[in-house]
Amino acid sequence: MVPKGSPMNNNINEKQGIRRAAQYLRMSTLNQEFSLDNQAHFIRQYAQEHNYEILHTYDDAGKSGVTASGRHDFNKLINDILFKEISIDAVLVYDVSRFGRFEDPLEGIYYKYLVEKHGVKVIFCAEDIPENLMESPFFLLMLMYSAGSYSKNLSQKVLAGHINLVNRGYYQGGVPGYGLKRSLVDNNNQFKMPLNAGERKSLTTDRVVLSPGKKEEIQLVKRIFDTFIFKGLSEYLIAVNLNREGFRYSDGSYWNRSRIHAILINIRYTGKYLYNRTSSRLQSKRTKNPESQWVENKSLFKPIISLEKFRLAQEIINSRSRHLTDDAILTFLKKKLEENGKISGFIIDQDSSGPSSSVVANRFGGLINAYKLIGYTPEIDYSFLAINESLRNKHNILLKEIEEKITSKNIFITDKKLVSINKALTFSIVLSRCRKRGNEKYQWIVRLDRSLNADLNIVVRMNTLNSEPVDYYILPSLEKFEDELKIKEDNDMLFELYRFDNLDALLDMLTPSLMEAS
Repeated sequence: MVPKGSPMNNNINEKQGIRRAAQYLRMSTLNQEFSLDNQAHFIRQYAQEHNYEILHTYDDAGKSGVTASGRHDFNKLINDILFKEISIDAVLVYDVSRFGRFEDPLEGIYYKYLVEKHGVKVIFCAEDIPENLMESPFFLLMLMYSAGSYSKNLSQKVLAGHINLVNRGYYQGGVPGYGLKRSLVDNNNQFKMPLNAGERKSLTTDRVVLSPGKKEEIQLVKRIFDTFIFKGLSEYLIAVNLNREGFRYSDGSYWNRSRIHAILINIRYTGKYLYNRTSSRLQSKRTKNPESQWVENKSLFKPIISLEKFRLAQEIINSRSRHLTDDAILTFLKKKLEENGKISGFIIDQDSSGPSSSVVANRFGGLINAYKLIGYTPEIDYSFLAINESLRNKHNILLKEIEEKITSKNIFITDKKLVSINKALTFSIVLSRCRKRGNEKYQWIVRLDRSLNADLNIVVRMNTLNSEPVDYYILPSLEKFEDELKIKEDNDMLFELYRFDNLDALLDMLTPSLMEAS
């Protein structure tokens, strides 16, 4: 495959009859049958037969074609043509669906028109679209519509498949809840392994089931329900008692009212599983579905809490706010605002004398809507902004230091902070601020931007004041890291192999080769 954006032969313009081209490749899933290599092979044959020389390759692996958003190389291709960063006669694409499965077929027509207005043809190599005929736009529009309809139909089929799996007793995602665990089974329902947080199945024939977790956690769930129903203790007092007795949440942190409340309203403890309560299809905004569209499995596993006991808990929760009018709830919110100077779901849930945040959200269609009715706009966390501003400044300083230390002057930094050196190596720099967890522990959350397609991701771990770097993790893109990493004070030994006290080793390796390249 031709390297991204790299010229194959500078003498191509001298070849008689040979036309210049870029190829665009896309697949929406990494296990798709028609891979990028297969597309490139077909396009290469087409190019040879039609006197095209492929100068540049743009590819989007694992990207949906429903929208242009998030397709880094598609957008780069369009921009390179519009701003004349590349000089080509045509863009070669395997078929219309690889160009995009746009919900509105006119969006695909628009991008094609935009490119062709700048003198570059868009050719769908596997499509038999007649050229220079009046009917050509009609044929293309039909193909664009068909490609978009495929995504809509596929979305419906996927939903139907998920519903079928729910009815058969398989778990389809979401946080299970305290005291519950996910397990992996094969296509014969034979247990394979437990799944920890963030782990997913790798084989399409495998399935995920939900089941009761640790015995001590199950006993604690039962105790919480009994204490709430029969002893009349509020969520807040239950949390206080558990913390006083030395009990901790599954991650080692303290119990609070919100966590107790989440257990009391989780119907999964009864063995039931509700699916499709919300939906977000074709990358649209998530919406709440009417109850008629919900899917229920009534016997996912043997109940931890009886349905009768669960209903009693819901009656107690609902009765606390049932007698409250909308005005009474808003008065409660105003009181919380006066007491705290601000208001949030956590503040609401910490007061057991009033409605829970979930009740407020359900009554007014969301917490933000309730806040608006009392004339409150959630405050911006200015300390958080100050930290972010400091990190941005530190990021720029770090980039300048790297630029000064590298002897080559051929360094390019994009607006997305992607560093390109001699067009041979690219890396991104991610500053991760320190966050405090429970029990005086610290954590660094890192979100890797895969759309940058960097060869290396340099993660800078900041100190507890978020003022200076502590160390660096140099992560090559070839390694399969999660898009969101949670780095702790003590990490897995294999992951620590990527840790360095400074960037000197990397810079020392770069400098000689860069001097030769200059």
